[in-house]
Amino acid sequence: MSLKTIAIILAAGALTSAASAGIQMTATITADNHYALFTGTPLNLTMVGHNELGAAGNPGPFNWSQAETFNFIPGTNIYIAAWSDDSVAQGLLAQISLGDQTFNSGDERWRVYKTGVNRNDNDLVPTLAEMNTHIIFASDNERWRTTFVGDANGAQPWGTIAGIGPNVRWMWADVDGDPDPTRGGSDEGEMLIFRMTNVPTPGAVALLGLGGLALARRRR
Repeated sequence: MSLKTIAIILAAGALTSAASAGIQMTATITADNHYALFTGTPLNLTMVGHNELGAAGNPGPFNWSQAETFNFIPGTNIYIAAWSDDSVAQGLLAQISLGDQTFNSGDERWRVYKTGVNRNDNDLVPTLAEMNTHIIFASDNERWRTTFVGDANGAQPWGTIAGIGPNVRWMWADVDGDPDPTRGGSDEGEMLIFRMTNVPTPGAVALLGLGGLALARRRR
C-alpha cells in the first residue's frame, strides 16, 4: 500500500473519529464582572454561554468568584464580550483548550475592541445582531488591538479562581496613561470584545493527532 493511500485512509479515519467522538472545545471562564462567550464567524455566530447578570455569584459571593465551564464545538473564531461594574478592578480570565492546543487569556493571539457601549450589573448580554455589528465595524475599520496582559491567576483582589491554571493570566484593554488597567475602577464606558481567530476545527485537530501517530509508527 502506498504512502499516499495510507494518508488518505488516515485522513478519512480522523474525520470520522472526530465526528463520532464529538471532539469539543473546553472553556473555563470568569470575568470581573461579566462576560458572554460566542463562537463562529461574524455573520454566523452562536452564543455558548455567560455568567451571572447580577453582582452576586451563584454559587460564590461575587459574579467573578467561581468560573463557569462550557464544552462546545468551536467555529472559526472565538469572541468574548466582557464588561465591568466600574468599581475596584476588572479583567477576563479564561482557560480554553481544544485537544492539546490552548487559547488561554493572555495568549498573544487575542485581540480586543473597545465598543464604547457601557454595560453594568444586571444588564442583558449583547444579542447576536449587536455582536455582528460591532465585530464587522471593528474589522472593517481596523480597530482590533493587542490586549493588556495582567497578573496570573491567584493575584489580588481576586485570589485563586478554581478550575483555572496558575499560569493563565488576566487580560483587559489598554488604557492610555494607565500602567495596569485591571486595577482601579474603569470609567471607559466599556463593553469590550475579545477575538481569537483561525481556531482549528475538531476534524483538523484529530488529523494532527493521527498524523503524529503515523509519524511515530514510521520512525519505529
